[in-house]
Amino acid sequence: MEELAIERLIGKDNITITLTEEELEKAYRIKEKRYLEEDFANALADAAQNPDTRFHTGHLEEFPELLNWLCVCFDDFYDANMSHNDLMELTLNHLQDASLTPEFFISFARCAPAVCMGAEKRMEDCEQNCAQYHRCSFIAEANDRSRQWEKLASLLSMHRSGNCTCSKDNNAEVCPAAKYLTGTWDISEFFHSEDRKEAA
Repeated sequence: MEELAIERLIGKDNITITLTEEELEKAYRIKEKRYLEEDFANALADAAQNPDTRFHTGHLEEFPELLNWLCVCFDDFYDANMSHNDLMELTLNHLQDASLTPEFFISFARCAPAVCMGAEKRMEDCEQNCAQYHRCSFIAEANDRSRQWEKLASLLSMHRSGNCTCSKDNNAEVCPAAKYLTGTWDISEFFHSEDRKEAA
């Protein structure tokens, strides 16, 4: 079994830490994902001038579920015969198509992360392993996030079926779903609209 010995100076002592092959593989996967995340951030920054782009680099930090979706999609598309840049472009093109559907946001509702004690966790993990689950404010925040994604999915469904406010008459205010679909409205606005109302 392949191992890697790393020497660290801790205080005045030289400590040798040995990583097993399994730990090395895990470290490699973590680093690989971080490089991929950085590539997506750069790609979205480059695409910022494209009017069809509904997402920007700031969304990746604000919505980690979006970044996870991109990485999973990239892995699903992976083909050794395609270059890394072509796979990135394919994934971002798929994002543009998938993000027009309510199902896209429903998938986010199911995997909204909770940041607990500095670590990002899935709600199911906390539910199983946390003795304070029912009183946990981090989980409450994640649940609020899930409800927001579900609400956005519902708005898209209503708009597509012609049951939203802007479908009632020609003088009605354009609904958030219509603004999102036409690229004139940012999902961050949807999540922080209540904050703006309270500040006004």
